[in-house]
Amino acid sequence: MKKLLLTACVAALICACSQKQSVVQVPPSQIDVEKLLDSIDYDMDVSGLSLADIRTLRNAPAAQRGLPFRDSYIRGVYNTTTWYDSLMWKFDEQVESAGIESKEDESWRDFYYRIIDEKNLLNYSEQEKAFIKRMQEREEELAKQNFEVPEGLRVNISNLLNPTQIKEFDPKLSQQLGEDGFAIVPARHNQLFEVYEQNDYQEFPNFVTTDLYLQLYHLYFDCMLRELEENHLLQLMTDFSHDMFYAMHRQLNWAGGDETISQVALKNCIYYSIAYYLFTGEYLGTPEVTKAAQAEAELAMAGLDNFSTFMEDYKEITYPYSLYRPRGHYTRSEKLKRYFRGMMWLQTANFGLNNKAEVQAAAMQTYALKYDDQLVKKYKTLDELITFLMGKPDNLTILQVKAEVEKLNMQMEDLLHSDEAITKLTATLDKIGNKQTRIRPKFEKTSHNKINIMPQRYQPDGEVLQEMVDYDNKPSKRAIPKGLDFFAAMRVSAAEQILLNEQSQWQGLKPMLEKMKMRMQQINWNETIATQWMSTLRSLCDRDPQLNLPYFMITKEWDLKDLNAMLASWAELKHDAILYAKQPAGAECGGGGPPEPVVKGYVEPNIGFWKKAISLLENTERLLKEENMLTKKISDATERMHEEAQFLLNVSEKELAGKELSEEEYDQLECIGATFENISLDLVREPDQYLMGWSDVQGADKKVALVADVYTANADNNPEKSILFEAVGDADEIYVVVEIGGYLYLTRGAVLSYREFIQPIDLPRLTDEEWQEQLEKNPRKGVPEWMKRIIVPLNNMPEVNEEFFYSSGC
Repeated sequence: MKKLLLTACVAALICACSQKQSVVQVPPSQIDVEKLLDSIDYDMDVSGLSLADIRTLRNAPAAQRGLPFRDSYIRGVYNTTTWYDSLMWKFDEQVESAGIESKEDESWRDFYYRIIDEKNLLNYSEQEKAFIKRMQEREEELAKQNFEVPEGLRVNISNLLNPTQIKEFDPKLSQQLGEDGFAIVPARHNQLFEVYEQNDYQEFPNFVTTDLYLQLYHLYFDCMLRELEENHLLQLMTDFSHDMFYAMHRQLNWAGGDETISQVALKNCIYYSIAYYLFTGEYLGTPEVTKAAQAEAELAMAGLDNFSTFMEDYKEITYPYSLYRPRGHYTRSEKLKRYFRGMMWLQTANFGLNNKAEVQAAAMQTYALKYDDQLVKKYKTLDELITFLMGKPDNLTILQVKAEVEKLNMQMEDLLHSDEAITKLTATLDKIGNKQTRIRPKFEKTSHNKINIMPQRYQPDGEVLQEMVDYDNKPSKRAIPKGLDFFAAMRVSAAEQILLNEQSQWQGLKPMLEKMKMRMQQINWNETIATQWMSTLRSLCDRDPQLNLPYFMITKEWDLKDLNAMLASWAELKHDAILYAKQPAGAECGGGGPPEPVVKGYVEPNIGFWKKAISLLENTERLLKEENMLTKKISDATERMHEEAQFLLNVSEKELAGKELSEEEYDQLECIGATFENISLDLVREPDQYLMGWSDVQGADKKVALVADVYTANADNNPEKSILFEAVGDADEIYVVVEIGGYLYLTRGAVLSYREFIQPIDLPRLTDEEWQEQLEKNPRKGVPEWMKRIIVPLNNMPEVNEEFFYSSGC
């Protein structure tokens, strides 16, 4: 019995091993194209030839005559010979001398090939016609086998129409293509559009990813913010701080001998002198005010967590001055650095409700706002814009304090001297704060509720990161959240499966995830541009069962590709919103001559995403118009991006409907890299700056790589305090086998590279420049383990056969 069982086990093991993996190889060409000029064996046995070789043979009679093939791959195959190019130019002379007039609105390409047909310039013999027909029938017979593959494979790589565009196929790449239909290959591209420009130059078929558009939208959003901040908001908030300072200074002068009012007014003068310094580099006020302001401002400029000289809550508890270190796009200019620090002060330097003097200080400020409509207008201009872009304030705002003070209907002097009134005001504000503030440290050492002049904004991802941490066990069994947490809470099944398959020791992981899933269902995802961006990312994984999706898009492996794009674009959003979002904490394309051949390309046909992307862009434009903040630069970029997104949607719909694209559409796809580079250049270009190409772009903007700190893991039960970073690395390449017109093409595109990592809390919060330096030393830092399933690391990048697009006759 034991022997029988052993035999059965061995047999099962052998069977399992034999079925585990079918070896995939791209068959080498068996045709010597060089010899096809002199002779073609019209009776040859072609049963053992690949589909690509059959197509080459079918077009051999036309190549002997020098026909400039309409198809780029076939023209490329014959460009590798010593004879085709000279024959092509002789054939072109016949076309040029044909004496046929072009029709109105007829393209050069259509006109050219109409001449060939009308003049019968090919004039095949009967033997040639029979041979061509036999080859065509064999092609069609083989094409029916595109998806006839052994178990464990998804696509018949032997049927690739353009295999020799790659000089030498790495076995790991061909294996992955056979198993999944696509493979991501690590690369070091500065920008995604570089891959598409290379494809254009090398006449390699494009695979246009959703990643390409997401990257452009990030750049659009980021540059829109920069332009608003440098040209409008910096001056607006400088003026606001200046005017508030002098309003408080007048209170100080009017105080007379009233010690309470003098102390409160002095505190407010110092507060706004600090703000003004951070915005401008200059202090306001008397030597006494300046001295006090300088002590605090220096701590903010140093950017190291320390005790505050100003805020009562933080005189014995360290205040996170590290937040004042300019990051994101705020490192790009001195004006942006000043705006960042000044706004960080107005957003995070708080007035705690557990301190009477600080409640009095906030109350006094509301009287300045009450009697100065211009101050309120300046405040609301910024507040409403940031609310629509980023979200509602999480902490209490000064305008909310103003509303409650006005309900008391008391003169300022009476309010500040009445303990009863201050207590009542504090209780009311506490009640509002308890309901409003969702992101607060689990281990509180300062006021439970806080007033900020203009608080940082609530974003739902911040709440998820805050909650998906173990605060109960000591030490914590899950001290740091993950980016996956947010998308798992958004019910992205791939993210949820990865999380739940982790060997987590925290028993509360699944219950908390369920709680967050319920919470995310309550969110109005159309409320802000940031939440619409998040919702657009969520749509990447939606699969309409009614659509005839390509085979590779209905796999779990493609779900990982989409998850990578979601997380990378989300990291870009956190980068762009780093100042405003409240951070959770524990505590060139060519009439004369032969027309250019047609290079067929393919768009990732994610219909739901493209529709949401168009809606997101339209809503961004509408908001900017309503706020009178839509500049010509952003308006022009919006129009061009809208055209591209609509085009990509239209192409996707045609692909899923099985309709062939027009040659003009293929041409537009071929040039998409140059198009996206041109839009990107217009976005990063400063006024009167001349940028001939992306090589002229300097600084961190040159690269797609960026970083954002999103969670401070400083809870009391976490002994290894750290900071969680979400980032994007250099752009990778993706190779996809797609079916176009019944034939399999190897296409190439670009994808974002999502990264996640932690650093000790005592290290500086990273800037984009520092992150890019780290990538020079460690290019794959922070790549999640789950991405390795679809990544194929190669010793050498796939090399394109240059003879295909550089004619030997040139």
